[in-house]
Amino acid sequence: MEAVYRPGTETATELEVLTDLSAFSEPAASEISERNAPTQAEQQEMLGAAAKFFSVTLKHLPDFLAIRTTRSFEDVPVFTADGSLQSGMHAIGTYEREVAFRNGREFATDADSAGKADGAGNASRTAPSSAGEFGPVLATIIADSAQGKVSWVRWERTAAGVLAVFRYAVPKEAAHYEINFCCTWSAAKDGFESYQGQPAYHGTISVNPASGEIVGLTLEADFDNIEQPPRFGLVVRYGRVEIEGSSLVCPLRSAVVVRSTRQARNRTWNVVYVNGMTFTGYRRFGSTAHVVSNAAH
Repeated sequence: MEAVYRPGTETATELEVLTDLSAFSEPAASEISERNAPTQAEQQEMLGAAAKFFSVTLKHLPDFLAIRTTRSFEDVPVFTADGSLQSGMHAIGTYEREVAFRNGREFATDADSAGKADGAGNASRTAPSSAGEFGPVLATIIADSAQGKVSWVRWERTAAGVLAVFRYAVPKEAAHYEINFCCTWSAAKDGFESYQGQPAYHGTISVNPASGEIVGLTLEADFDNIEQPPRFGLVVRYGRVEIEGSSLVCPLRSAVVVRSTRQARNRTWNVVYVNGMTFTGYRRFGSTAHVVSNAAH
């Protein structure tokens, strides 16, 4: 749509938000390929190629720097001075920070995120956010799903070609993806509930069947001890970037979507928070040196 219609900045932003919100929905029928489902042996071969791609490629990326740009949106009702109500998704902020990937670990330049960046993931208490897109999230899913269930879903037509989509489900006892969330409204408790822990979760992994490259993933939490549980979802999309002449697979975009309830003006509102993150400005981390002979003065 961007290539054909060349939308303005605001329209492009709205399209990106819709893309993030729809990542957890089933695709349109026109996007599902009618190719025959692969045999069990073929499925295992593709999953093995994906695991090899992760262990060989993503786990051994060179040291580099990138810029993470985060744009936050919410549809929390806004009450104006005259008491009227304005609703609908609206932007609440944009910020950038540098992310460093060194020795297989992810670091952030700000102190708060840096302490969490090497973890599996995080849903912030102040705004939905995430960390670990460069490897830890995928490592957690692959390790946890080995103790859960992985099944074939469909062939899906995308801009990257026809992809193999697998669904996974991880029980709570095998889950290591951490979520720290606040808050959702509980009518029974007449107050807010928060969550901190490692809930069960499920999602999808999209794989290039020819190369085993992992093109995208989704993750949705299954909360079990909250009366009115929020819906937490993470989506990560990968693609090739050029870093000093080398073509590497890295995150291009990720998003966190949280749906919860909120109390205001004696009413309970269903609200949605979206943090859309893009990764740009990839460059190798390191230094160069030149030996210069002692020139005569």
